[in-house]
Parts: sequence; C-alpha cells; structure tokens
Amino acid sequence: MKKTALLIVLSAAVLFSCNETGPESSPPLNTTSENTARSEAIGGLRLDLSTNPEWAFHNLRLYPILAEEELLKTNALPALKTLAEAMETGGFRITERKQFGREQEAWYNALTVQNKSQDAIFLMAGDVVTGGNQDRVIAHDDVVHPGTLKNIDVFCVEAGRSTYYDPSAPESEKRVAAFKGYYNVASPQVRQAVYSGNQQGVWSAVGNVTKANNATSSTQTYAALETANDKKEQREACLRFFEGKFSNLPNTVGVVAMCNGKVISVDVFGQPDLFRRQFKALLHGFATEAGVAEIHTDESERAAGEAFRQVARQAVKTRPGTDQVGKFALGDAWVHLYSK
Repeated sequence: MKKTALLIVLSAAVLFSCNETGPESSPPLNTTSENTARSEAIGGLRLDLSTNPEWAFHNLRLYPILAEEELLKTNALPALKTLAEAMETGGFRITERKQFGREQEAWYNALTVQNKSQDAIFLMAGDVVTGGNQDRVIAHDDVVHPGTLKNIDVFCVEAGRSTYYDPSAPESEKRVAAFKGYYNVASPQVRQAVYSGNQQGVWSAVGNVTKANNATSSTQTYAALETANDKKEQREACLRFFEGKFSNLPNTVGVVAMCNGKVISVDVFGQPDLFRRQFKALLHGFATEAGVAEIHTDESERAAGEAFRQVARQAVKTRPGTDQVGKFALGDAWVHLYSK
C-alpha cells in the first residue's frame, strides 16, 4: 500500500510539472502570432493574408494573389503587350472612330485601333488614353491581334472638350485625330461606372474623383490629376513605396486592394509577367482613390478573403462571371479576372 501511494504521488507531481507553463514554455499549438502567414486558395490561386507592413501605405493595403505552377502551365497565354507599351510601339495607333460601312453610332462612344505591329495588345477596361477630340477610357477588356483594324467601345472622361487637343495642328492631323498619350488605369470608382455602362455615371465619377483630388480643369478631364498639388505628391509617394514590393514573390498574378477596411478592387492576370507590367498603372488608380479617403486602420481580412473567392472561382469556370465579377478569356486561357 505504501508503494502504491508513493507511485500515485509521484505520478501527480509529474503531470503537474508537464502542465505548468514557465517563462520559457512554448505557446499552445492553437496560438496564432501576428506574423503567422495566413492564406486562402481556390482554383490554383492563393491569397496571401500575411500581416506584412511592406504591403500597406497609409490607408491602402494590398494583399498579393499568387498562382501555382500547374495553373500557369495550363493557362497558356501568348505574349501580350499592355496598352501603355503599345502606345510607344511603331505601327500601333488609336484614332477617333472611323466609319465602317453604314454604321452611324455616336462618335464619342468608339475609337478605331490599328495594329500594324508584330505584337498582340491587351486593352484593359479602365485604361485611359489622352488626345484625340476628348480623352477616353476603354470600356471592355480586349486583345488587338497583329495586322488588325477594329473599332472598340469607350467612354468619355473629358466632358468639356469635343475638338482636337492641339488647335494649332494641321488639318490633316486633325482629321486623323490620333491619341498621343496613355494615362494609367482609372480609379476603382471610375472603373465601376465604366462596368455599369453609363456615360453619365462615368462623367459623375470623374468629377467626384478629380474634385476630391483638387484637380478640376476647364475641360473636366480625368487626366487633370496631373495637376501639381499635395494629392499628386501623395500618389507619387505611394507609387514609389510599392515599387518592387512583390519582386520576391515571382508567381504574383494580382492583388486585392483595400482602403479603410473596404475592398476597392480585385485584379488577377493570367500570367505574372502581364501583372508586373500592368501593376504601376493599376496602382495609380488605387492611390487616387485612397488619397482622398479618411485614414484609419480598420482592415478586414474576412472581406478580402470573400472578395478573392468570388473572383478566383472564375479561374475554374468556363462561363463569364456574375454581375459582381468579370472574366476576360482568350481562347481556352483567361487573361484577366476582376471585381466589378
């Protein structure tokens, strides 16, 4: 009996010492530290929800979206140039709409694209071009193949002008009415109006964004955001901050952009190279939106995850997206998945 009692006491002491938490004890297995990587995955895409301070500038936070190698292999895209790159390419030109056949559509809702180059050009809904008879924003994602001529749908983002941008140009140039510049991807607020397909809504969004950024102009153009002021300086600081931030994640194909805890955009591209080359123009729109919003730190990973899931599901669907999300494909491969 004495031996039995002694064994019970010793066993209890051992159990107590195993359960006691001392200063050097490991944390419980269900404890999540602040730097623990969290992610969500669907359709070969993964949203990185790590709390990385390098992915946040003031009230704008970006969560990178990465693609698995198998997805990149199966989603085989041809080499695509961005519109910004194409505008610097010989043989590529955008002009005011040319009449083909008996079409009599309003001239301001379409442009003519001529691609004599050897490259396929990706046009993204939200791309802004300047010049012509008024600045425009591309209405739909599209690819313009080499050696093709086509009309594309656009919306006006310069309500106060309807004549050629250079009054001193010769008449021959005015008749062609070519566009000379590319001005980034429009802010999410303007892009949402573009997706809704309403010109008045686009003008209203442009007015809201430029006014909030102290960038109003006599012609009411979105490109007035280039007006030198503190808002422009803040945007440029944001662009500099995020430069190269995802270089250590070579399979990054997109981002969830959040401002003040609200998702303002989700964009995913079919290949990492296309994302890298479109990222700066896309970021300009994010920074434009975030630069006029109240700053606080109420972020919501739940909202980011839900927005990601809605868009990422399109990677495994053959049909286009719903009213909330979009999908642009080229043959059997998708080029761009996005939130509306």
